[in-house]
Amino acid sequence: MSATAAAKRAPCQEACPAGVDVPRYVRHLRDGRLTEALAVVRERIPFPLVCGHACFHPCEAKCGRRQLDDAVAIRMLKRTAAEQGESLPLPERRPATGRTAAVIGSGPAGLTAAWYLASQGHAVTVFEALERAGGMLRFGIPAFRLPDEAVDAEIARIVQAGVKLRTGVRIASAQALLQQGFHAVLIATGAWRSARLGIEGEDAPHVLDGLSFLRRVKAGAAPRLGKRVVVVGGGNTALDAARVARRLGAQVTQLYRRGAAQMPASAEEVAAALKEGVAIDYLCAPVRIAAGQVICVRMALGAPDASGRAQPVPLAGSEYAIAADTVIVAVGQAVELPVPGAPAGAAQVDPATLATDLGGVFAAGDSVLGPASIIEAIAQGRRAAAAMDCFLGGDGEIDRPPAADAAVAAPTASLRGTPRQPWRIMVSEQRLRGFDLVEQAYDAAATAAEATRCLSCDLRDYTVAVNPAVCKDCGYCHEVCELGVFARSEEFNAAGYQPAVADRSERCIGCLNCIYICPDFAITVTQRALQPAL
Repeated sequence: MSATAAAKRAPCQEACPAGVDVPRYVRHLRDGRLTEALAVVRERIPFPLVCGHACFHPCEAKCGRRQLDDAVAIRMLKRTAAEQGESLPLPERRPATGRTAAVIGSGPAGLTAAWYLASQGHAVTVFEALERAGGMLRFGIPAFRLPDEAVDAEIARIVQAGVKLRTGVRIASAQALLQQGFHAVLIATGAWRSARLGIEGEDAPHVLDGLSFLRRVKAGAAPRLGKRVVVVGGGNTALDAARVARRLGAQVTQLYRRGAAQMPASAEEVAAALKEGVAIDYLCAPVRIAAGQVICVRMALGAPDASGRAQPVPLAGSEYAIAADTVIVAVGQAVELPVPGAPAGAAQVDPATLATDLGGVFAAGDSVLGPASIIEAIAQGRRAAAAMDCFLGGDGEIDRPPAADAAVAAPTASLRGTPRQPWRIMVSEQRLRGFDLVEQAYDAAATAAEATRCLSCDLRDYTVAVNPAVCKDCGYCHEVCELGVFARSEEFNAAGYQPAVADRSERCIGCLNCIYICPDFAITVTQRALQPAL
């Protein structure tokens, strides 16, 4: 069976905003073909090394292996392929079209769009206001998570593909670029404006915003923090700021107004921060900043708002003070658009084409989504490139046909209860001595062992059925299936229950957890293809 002849998309690939074919590259890694694995990743993204270091990996949250034990370490396997696979030739460019495109911003969305537009034969120029390209990749993520060398390597390849890069050039007007002769313009400026708390004292000199703080440190101009730092916020920028402050020698307390379960930062980042000595104070919020301290109030989770998130409310009489020489605020980010007269906020675009109402001007990444992840920005860049290619006279087909893979045997997988392979992590004491990379990629043995845990969900084909006459809608099948196979019927059975239905049977990977837990023996799972050994 050919790996490219898979009958369905695996849950991990379905969860990836850029659609990276995870099972294919993991099978290559399992069989020791690192370069072929890297080629599969590059079919969908131009940043395999960056994503291997710093992607928040939504693919792992939907990994079918979670039905048995732990998700496959997809991100780290991608990094291994990117670091240890051989350099790949640049993809063949289509003939020059004579059309030109300008990209404002050199973050992941802008550079992704530039990469694909250049491959379509268009002449592309990327404008970056800062002196070095990379956007949030370079200035918003600390070196201990994403080193400059990784960013430089990815950008160098994009430049080699024919993209012109002009740094230190701030573009105030997208329309002006059209007037200068560009046929299309993409706004991909990112969300660099930090949100404010709106409390007394936040304009004091010892109050910094998180993004500016990270930029200054990355540029070698770290501010003096003092011994005690308070970081306000619960996202990844706040976590990064807290971890950086620890490396600069400060004692750090992080404040978050909701509970640990609601914290938007990735669980891995939270765990790393705690290991490095960051103290996180949940369900609290600052109400006033004074000299040498932050006045806070305790919070409780109240009724949910329209988004469904429980809203924190202050508890009367719960004020307390935290000592602080420096306060770093990272409670949100906003977009600044290079469109004179445009209202504040994200760009308004056609959801299908990412085109703005200015003819020839498109927008992507944080400029549209607000603060988003690397892989979401890459996905936006892909969409923008396809739409702009059509606007410039192309067919919008930015992907090239994948190379033929080596034939694969029947999928196999390690046994239920096999834990994921650990990777090498610098001990906490050493981390705080500088900004060296914390994580190291797998070696050859660990790569093969971890890749063997993959269930090859795309090659597993099952039919799931529920007998509606006997199902009592206990909900257990919903609880044990994280792949979303089951839903609730809109019809009632003779006993007055709304039985479960397997309306996404194609997601089944044959773990049989639903059968084991169903008290009514109402579920059947039928194998339609060769099942890997569990």
